[in-house]
Formats: sequence, structure tokens, C-alpha cells
Amino acid sequence: MQQPGAKPPLRPLEFRGNAHVGVTPGEETMSAQTAGPDHGTMPPAGDGVGRRSTLSKLRPAKVSSALRRRWFESQVPRLALRETTGILDLGSSYGGWAVPGDLIQPSWICYLVGAGGDVSFDLDLIHRYGVSVRSFDAVEDYVKRAREQAGDEPRFSAHHAAIAAVDGPIRMQVTHDPASLSVSAAHLYDSERFIELPGRSLPSLMAELGDERIDLLKLDIEGSEYEVLPTIDLRALGVKIFDVQLHHTGSVAEARRLIAGLREQGYEPVACRTVVKLSFALGELL
Repeated sequence: MQQPGAKPPLRPLEFRGNAHVGVTPGEETMSAQTAGPDHGTMPPAGDGVGRRSTLSKLRPAKVSSALRRRWFESQVPRLALRETTGILDLGSSYGGWAVPGDLIQPSWICYLVGAGGDVSFDLDLIHRYGVSVRSFDAVEDYVKRAREQAGDEPRFSAHHAAIAAVDGPIRMQVTHDPASLSVSAAHLYDSERFIELPGRSLPSLMAELGDERIDLLKLDIEGSEYEVLPTIDLRALGVKIFDVQLHHTGSVAEARRLIAGLREQGYEPVACRTVVKLSFALGELL
């Protein structure tokens, strides 16, 4: 915590140097092999059938998605982080986030949207701070996995819901990745398969669950953050810490506007787990 009247220091975060974050070594190799002449890499000479067979094995849809993600991450602007004490990494390398732990109180209610089959962050919050966690995911199987991982933890509950600006049905795209079950309302994937799911707004879910406030809100909603977040008054909901993952469904300009909008509401960037998993805290609490 900063002393009253002290000018908070800023520490620069260079996004461009982390363009590879979130891409596996295999994806990097695939990118070099399959980018083609439009990306500055000529395909290898040889039998056309052999090339088609190689591309089939390398899953071009996954490669294309990885390339777009890497480009987006390389273009996100520099962000100065507000220096604050107590920044902790919670959760696994896949599902974890960095948060200002000194702010978190046992009485907090946390809405963690986007379980993704890994609620290690949710459970770390509960076990370290004693908070209550509501976990949400649009994929029913991920909700079941969340409940299994939490066991009989009484401070945890998991709910099947696709977060949206308003209540109503949402057309969701199913991922192209056979190793994943994720869905997106923002055309995040290279896929032609769609399903319809019930969309729920945060105020609607709060009313159903009997919660008057959300102290910590995490949004990982597969590209829908550009549509949903501008409709949310975080202060009115009581949010003190806000975590969001930015996806390449939006332009770099849209990402800048989203960050600027959070600052206008009084939220300062304080931490990041990767270049696009950002944590903000209410400025007057720092």
C-alpha cells in the first residue's frame, strides 16, 4: 500500500518483447513451416501431395489461430503498471493470475468467469484468503470438472452460464482445437461449428445468487470482452480487483480503448500473468 500523498511509481511493461507468450514451441515450428509466401516464408520445394499431407498433420486452423494471436500480442501497446505491494501469482501456469493479494479480504465475493477446466486460481483464492467463489463457464463439461476439482469445498460453487451483455440466447462457435471444448461468441476460432447457449448478464446472475456486490471479477470470455465489458459499470457492482484476458478477436485499437475505459472508471493496471492477462485494482485502494 502507498503512503497517503505519495506519488505512485510506475513500472513499464514491454509487451512487444513477449510476442511468443501463449504459443507452444510446436506452434512456433508450425508457424515457420506453414506461414507461406504471404508471411515471408516460401513453402519447401517438393511433391505437392507430400506438402498437403504435412499441412494436414500440422492442423492449419490451429496454426492460423496461433499466428493471429501472436501478431495481436506483439502489437498491444506498452502498459505502465502501478507499483503496489503484495502481488502474488495464484493458480497453475495455465489457469493462474497475478493479483494484488494485500487487498483481498475473507468477506469478499469473487465471480470468476471462464473456468476452462482449471479452477486452480479459484481454489487458491479460497484457501489463502477464505473468500467465496462463484465460478462460471459456458461449457457444461468444464462446470462439471470445476465441481470435481473443488470437491466438497463449501465456499465454492460452479455455474453453467455464458456471460453476455443481456440475458438471451447466444450463438457460440465451437473451437477448432480437438484438445479443447471451448466456445466463443466472438468468432475466436477457425471453425464452422456453432451451438446455441443461454446468455446471462452479471446483474442477472447476482440477483439469482443473492449477491449484492462482486469484490473480485475475472473475465476470460474468449473474445467477447470487447462487447460485454463496455456495458458493465464495475464500480456499481462493487468491483475492487478486475482481471481480464484480451483476445485477438478485437483490434489493437479496441484493446487500447478497453484499457482506457477501465482507467476512466478509476482502475489501475497492477499486474500481468502473460502479456494479455491483465489485473486492475481500484485506484483509491492502492
